Amino acid sequence: MLTRIAATACALVFLAGVTQAAYSRGLADAGGAPSAVSADNGRRLGVVAEVLDQLEADAVKAPDDSKLVDGAVDGMLRALDDPYAQYFDLDEFSEFNDALDGEFSGVGLVLEEGPNGVRIVSVLDGTPAAEAGITEGERIISVDGSDVRDKAINVIVERVKGEAGTDVTLGLAGGQQGRHEVTLTRRQIDVPNIEGRLLEDGSGYVRLLQFTGGVGEAVRGEVERLVTEGASGIVLDLRGNPGGLLPEAIEVASIFIEDGQIVSVQEREAERRTYAARGDALSDLPLVVLVDKGSASASEIVAGAVQDSGRGDIVGTSTFGKGTVQTIQTLDSGGGVKFTTAEYFTPSGDSIEGVGVQPDQVVRGEDAQLAAAQRTLQAAVARANGG
Repeated sequence: MLTRIAATACALVFLAGVTQAAYSRGLADAGGAPSAVSADNGRRLGVVAEVLDQLEADAVKAPDDSKLVDGAVDGMLRALDDPYAQYFDLDEFSEFNDALDGEFSGVGLVLEEGPNGVRIVSVLDGTPAAEAGITEGERIISVDGSDVRDKAINVIVERVKGEAGTDVTLGLAGGQQGRHEVTLTRRQIDVPNIEGRLLEDGSGYVRLLQFTGGVGEAVRGEVERLVTEGASGIVLDLRGNPGGLLPEAIEVASIFIEDGQIVSVQEREAERRTYAARGDALSDLPLVVLVDKGSASASEIVAGAVQDSGRGDIVGTSTFGKGTVQTIQTLDSGGGVKFTTAEYFTPSGDSIEGVGVQPDQVVRGEDAQLAAAQRTLQAAVARANGG
């Protein structure tokens, strides 16, 4: 049984849906999760096996064995009272892992679950959703004519996603167009996970959409390219970034923080584990980080580390507030299960669960936030140059 650990809270509906979390993965984490069933659990599961036998023998309607087993697993996860717990069959788990690795097919939306329903927090450029004119802030109220206003975000993701070339009709509300429907054709999407450019004032701008595999190295390469082209400092844009892989968050933070703690993780009945900066940082490069309500988990780890280390200013609005870590276990069946296994804390020792990272400068509005970040960065550049 293999293990991945995660940090996400929104859902990327490219076609495979990813729920916002901080995820970490790898063989090194697998030691504490044996694939063999313990003797005690074997006895407890005897009840489940007995019920399954009875249903197969005598139920009026012949049951689908796989559905019964899936239902039993789902029932165990619901009993955890863990909003992030989820079971994946073989196909679902393949899609989930593709999403974490940055391979997507779908419509191009980033969703957030809030008190008023599932809201669109980002629309990716060049995707079916963008081409159809869907805008941030709209809410999904129906999928293919079925009302989803009372459905959880994972349920909506399951209904929106599907194979490339197939259609899905979304009912939307809350935007300038009012209530309306739009039909989208799902397709493979080459997600530009990193966007980098040199701004007119000499600021380097790097936007990161999600903490997928290998993104730390890619961000470092983009930052170094911009510096070579003359960037005086970096605006790191994590707005709308729902999180992703925990190790990648540590790698991104380590681009700017030379040493010291990035994050600590507290598991049940275990000593708190501290993750430190990797070294070889661009520690003298002026930095500003942009965040908003859609910045979650792994994004919050980076923002919290930058803020607590005094490495740069945080500009925007308060972040999502997800301070838990999910472990993804690969089951012997080829499927997987995801559930919360730890809390994480910023270097100051604070948990951001339900609170979020509070920006040093509260600025609302996308354009105003970027303008404020540029002014703040250029002020830091002037100080660094003795001005």
